[in-house]
Amino acid sequence: MAKRKIKATTVKPTQQKEKKSSGLWANIKFLFSTLISNDRCIEGGTKKPWYAAICVAIVACIIAVIPTMVSYFTRSGASFFSGQNYSLDTSLTEFEKALHDENVSMKIEGNKLTVNEEDWKKVCKDKDGNQADFYGHYYTVKESKLVTEEGSSEAKPVMKDVTHCDLAVYYVSDAKLAGSSLYNYITTVILAKNDPNTGLNTAETTWSTNLIVFGEETFVAFKQPSGAASYKAAMQGKYDFAEKFDLKNLYSENMKGEAYEHIYGTAAHRDEVIEAYKGFFAASYESTKIALAWQYTGIAFAINVGLVFLYGLLIFLMTRGKKTNPFHVLTFWQTQKISYWESLAPGILSLIGFIPLFANFTMFLFLFLMGARTMWMSTRQLRPQYE
Repeated sequence: MAKRKIKATTVKPTQQKEKKSSGLWANIKFLFSTLISNDRCIEGGTKKPWYAAICVAIVACIIAVIPTMVSYFTRSGASFFSGQNYSLDTSLTEFEKALHDENVSMKIEGNKLTVNEEDWKKVCKDKDGNQADFYGHYYTVKESKLVTEEGSSEAKPVMKDVTHCDLAVYYVSDAKLAGSSLYNYITTVILAKNDPNTGLNTAETTWSTNLIVFGEETFVAFKQPSGAASYKAAMQGKYDFAEKFDLKNLYSENMKGEAYEHIYGTAAHRDEVIEAYKGFFAASYESTKIALAWQYTGIAFAINVGLVFLYGLLIFLMTRGKKTNPFHVLTFWQTQKISYWESLAPGILSLIGFIPLFANFTMFLFLFLMGARTMWMSTRQLRPQYE
C-alpha cells in the first residue's frame, strides 16, 4: 500500500492589531488619573512634555482663585446695612429731614459732590443747639444715675434724662484735606477728636456712634467705630455712577427719582430711606469693588503660582543625597513638572471655599492642600527603598 505523502504547510499566525485609544482620549484619561494617582504625576513629570505640565499648573491656579474672585465680585456696598443697623434707619431719616427742612443741597453730579458750606452749617448743631462742625442726631432717654444728695454721703439711683448721639455726619472739602486722603483725614483728625458721647461712660478717644464723612469725590462710612482700625462695618465709595441726584431728595425719593409710597413718621418710610441709601452705597462701591476684585484675584493667582514652584523645589530637595531613593536622579526641572501635575487636585479641592464653613480660609486652602498632596507623595512614592 503506497504511503500518502502529506504536504506540510506553514500557517503564519495573523497578528492582532493592538487597539490604541486616540491621543486626545488617552491624554484626558491620564489627566484625570493624576487627581488620585501620585505615580501618574511622577510619570507626567518625567515623560510628558513640559508645556502640558505648565498648562495644568496654570489651570489649577486659576481654579484655586475662583472662590476669591467670586467673593469679591459679588460684594455690594449695600452690605454695610446688613445685620444690626445701630439705629441707622432712624438717624439717616432724621438727617434727610434736616437737609430737606433747611434746604441744604448736597448735589452729586459729574463724579463730584457739591455742597455750599454756609448752608451746611445750618444742620450742624450740638445737643444743646450750638454751632458744631458736624451734623449729629441726638435722642434722649431716661437712665438711672447714682446721685449723692447734699448732706448725705450715700449715692442713690435717680432717673435722669440723658442725651445720646447715634450718628455723626461730616462734610470735608478738598481744601481741608490739604493733599491728604479722606480716610487719613478721618483717622488723624475726626476720630482723634472727642466722641460726641463723651462723658457717657465712654473714653474720650473712643467713638460710640455711627460716622459718615462726605468728601468732594469720595465718602467713608463707619458703623460704630471705636478707633481707626476697629468698627462693626465700614465702606468707602466714589460718586462715579451714572445717576445724578441731590442727597436731600432721599427724604422723599430714591436716587433714580422714584417717589416713596409712604410719608415721614412711619416705619415704612424709614425702610424706604434705608433702601435708597443701600442703592446709593451699592452704586458708589461698584468701581471700587471691581478694582479690588481684580487686584486680590491677581495677588492670589501669583501666590498660587509661587506655591507650585516652591513645592516643586521641596520635592527636589527631599529626593537629594539618598542613594536608597531611586528618585534621587530626578532633575530640578522634572521635580518642577511633578509639582505642576500634582497641583490640579488641590486646585479643584480649593473650590470648597464656596462652602460657608471654609469661606474665611479661601486664600489658604490651596497652600494647605498642596502641602498635603506633596507630603503624601513623599511618604509613599518618593520615599527611600530599603531591603
